[in-house]
Amino acid sequence: MWYNAAMKTRTEPISQSLASLAEACTGGLSDAVFFDIETTGLSPKSAVLYLIGAAFEEEGRFVLCQYLAEDLSEEEALLSAFSERISGKKRLFHFNGTTFDVPFFQARCRKYGLPCALPEMEQTDLYRQISPFKNALKLSSCRLKTLEEFLGSHRTDPFTGGQLIALYQEYRISRDEQLLAAMLLHNADDIRGMLSVLSMLAYPALAGAEAEPDRAELASCTDYAGNPGKELLLPVRLPLSLPRPLALHADGVFFSGKERSGLLKAPVFCGELKHFYPDYKNYSYLPEEDCAIHRSVAVYVDKAHRLPATPETCYTRRTGEFLPLFLPCGTKESAPEEALFAPLFFRQAPGRRGKAAPDAARHASAGRSSSAGRSASAGRPAGSRGVQTPAFPSSGKGSGKNGGGKPSSFREGYFEANGAFLKNGTLLSAYAAHLLTHLLKS
Repeated sequence: MWYNAAMKTRTEPISQSLASLAEACTGGLSDAVFFDIETTGLSPKSAVLYLIGAAFEEEGRFVLCQYLAEDLSEEEALLSAFSERISGKKRLFHFNGTTFDVPFFQARCRKYGLPCALPEMEQTDLYRQISPFKNALKLSSCRLKTLEEFLGSHRTDPFTGGQLIALYQEYRISRDEQLLAAMLLHNADDIRGMLSVLSMLAYPALAGAEAEPDRAELASCTDYAGNPGKELLLPVRLPLSLPRPLALHADGVFFSGKERSGLLKAPVFCGELKHFYPDYKNYSYLPEEDCAIHRSVAVYVDKAHRLPATPETCYTRRTGEFLPLFLPCGTKESAPEEALFAPLFFRQAPGRRGKAAPDAARHASAGRSSSAGRSASAGRPAGSRGVQTPAFPSSGKGSGKNGGGKPSSFREGYFEANGAFLKNGTLLSAYAAHLLTHLLKS
């Protein structure tokens, strides 16, 4: 540790544990900078940047470097010296720096006519990476100190960035070493805290989990009501080690993970579902058969036994074992899963632009023969087959509502859970990513 008297520059080595964590989470430190600033206010038009903290690799060491402007007149020299020291670095890591640190630094450089390389660097904003998972992780907030506490770390630094301003103003007058130590500790703890929460990048990285095809299976299970059914058991390997064990569940899907291993469970729908043809104007609906056929074939069916198909009646039915997909509502473009897991099946017409159509059974029942012997409810197994449907949550979400009556962001589709799917590592990994993404958003 040393001080440069010309500008109060302090450098010390980062602990080996934090250096190893940063190395593992970033894929290398040679071109990386971890960056945090302290200012006298929020607006770069009226406030001054007086303290910069950064961690980077230098001469084979991973170090924490701090630059302090002991007086407001030293700001330009501080900006210039720091920029020169990190010259050649390509990647910048920060915590909410997209909103504050980077534009503030850039604006103060512009004031003095100094070049600023920060906006040109590849940016990783840890706050923006982690904050979407606040609810899934049951966090009270996404402040840096909150994330540190989630990981089991508690600071000795009692100050906030705002409280530090008064300390700095007093230090400029008194040069009290205790005030200096408090300012440097807060800024250093921000950098060390940033390095520690790198481990939480394991949560957004969950979508890159790789399935283990040799261990995937459709297993028998019993639901909460005691009804027999099946579930998909899908073990996965995680891209990054989870800092804490994680358990998630939503819409009948469960995940439990620890370190680099996880297990997904998804309910299997056993019964009858419908595949809807999008070009319904080219189809005719046969009420007695409860299915649609192409017009080129329908011309051979008596007009008394066929009707023009509608979006709600343009389907064919299939009985089997199906796995759920959670498809976005309210979008004009198709989700990638719609092509990847095609053909897709639904309980009711999926509708257009994310709006679900009423159950086709209501449109077809008037013309259906009572002797057809088939179930009228979409997604229910044919009564003549006596197939049980496991009682996992029926989303009702295709109609825009969930069990609590709140608007939903997805509609529920299905695809066949056949043997080929269970042996296809690529599809299994894609399905694992789909389920994990859904769980983290729920």
